[in-house]
Amino acid sequence: MSESHDPQSPAQPAGPPPGTWVLGRVKGVRLTMRVTWLPVAVLLALGFSTVIGEQFPELGSWRYVASFAFVVAFTVSILIHELAHALVAMRYDIPVTEINLGFFAAGTHIEGERKTPFEEFAISIVGPLASLVVGGLAYLGSRAIDEGVGYVALFELALANLIVGVTNLLPGLPLDGGWVLRAFVWKLTGNMHTGTIAAAWAGRLIAISVLAAPVVLEEVFDRQPTLIDFVIALLVGFFLWMGSTASLMQARLRRKLPALQVRTLARRAIAVHAGTPVSEAVRLASEQRAGAVVVMDGEGRPHALVSESAVNAVAPNQRPWTTVGEVSTRIAAGHIIGVNDTGEEILTTLRKNPATEYLVLDPNGQVYGVLATADVEAAFRTR
Repeated sequence: MSESHDPQSPAQPAGPPPGTWVLGRVKGVRLTMRVTWLPVAVLLALGFSTVIGEQFPELGSWRYVASFAFVVAFTVSILIHELAHALVAMRYDIPVTEINLGFFAAGTHIEGERKTPFEEFAISIVGPLASLVVGGLAYLGSRAIDEGVGYVALFELALANLIVGVTNLLPGLPLDGGWVLRAFVWKLTGNMHTGTIAAAWAGRLIAISVLAAPVVLEEVFDRQPTLIDFVIALLVGFFLWMGSTASLMQARLRRKLPALQVRTLARRAIAVHAGTPVSEAVRLASEQRAGAVVVMDGEGRPHALVSESAVNAVAPNQRPWTTVGEVSTRIAAGHIIGVNDTGEEILTTLRKNPATEYLVLDPNGQVYGVLATADVEAAFRTR
C-alpha cells in the first residue's frame, strides 16, 4: 500500500478508471475500490474459514461469516493506512483526489510534489506506522480475549498488519519505504529527482530479490519451494519492477520539465474572422509562416481555433467555399494558457483540461499563438 504521485502525462480522465467502484468520500477525498477486491476477498475468506473450521468445528457454517468479517476488518485497516497518507498530505496543503482500496496496489492519489524532503518523509512514513499501530492494537486485543474465534481473528489481523507495515517500509519504489528513501537522498543531495532515481533502482533490486526468493529458500534454508511460492514471487516481483520502472521514467520526465516553455513551443498564429474561407486562411498562414489559425468574433476577441487536422479534412477544391467558422472549435475557459507558463504549469493545464490545442495569451491578454499538445509530446521525446 503506497501513496502515488500524480504521473506527469498530458491528459488524465477526471473520473475513476474502469473496474473501480466509487464508495463515497472521506474527508472530501473520493473513496474507490477495485472490483478485484471481491474475488480476492472470497479467496481470503475461504482460506481463513478453513483455519477457523479446524480449530472451532462447532461453528459450522458460521465460520464463513466470521471469516468474511475478518476480511472486512483487514480492508478497514488498509483504509486506515491510506487515510493516514491522505491526512498528512492535506496537513501540508497538498491536494488528495482519491483513496483506492484493494488487497494489491492500494493507493492514495496525491496531486503535485512535496515541497521539502521532510514533507515527503512524513507523508510516506505515516502509512506503514499506521499499519503497525493497528497491528499492535489487534495483538493487544487478542491477548485480552486469549481464546475463541475472536482471539484467532485478532491475532491474524495483527499479523497481517505487521506484514503490511514492514513490507511497505522496504526502501524501494513503489513502496512507501521507497518514498522515505527518496526523502533521505533528496535531503543529502538537494535534488529531488536524484532521490527518485536512487529509490527506483532500489525498488528494482528488491523486485529481483523477490523473484529469487524461492530459490534462496531452497539453497539457504533447505526448504523445497512450491508452485504457489513461485507464483507469488512472480506476481509481487512483477508489481515491484513495473512500479519502480514507472517511477524511474517519471523522474527522467520531470528532469525535462524546466526546459519546457510555452513561449518557445507555441506556434505562431494568424487571426481571421469566422467568415474567412479556409483557402484564404491557409494562404495567409503560409505567407506569414504561421502554424495555427485563431478565429475572432465580431468584437475582435478570440473565440475559436482551427486545428491542422480540421483543415486537412476539407478537400482542396472545397476550401474556397468552406469558412473557418465551420471547421473551428470553440475555445473553452480551460483551453487558454499563458505565454510565460513552463513545465509543471503546462502539464497541469493539459491534465485538467485535455485538448489538442490551446490559445496562448501574452501578459496583456493579447493573442501570442497556439500551443499544440502534439508539440509538447514531441518536446518530451526529443529532449
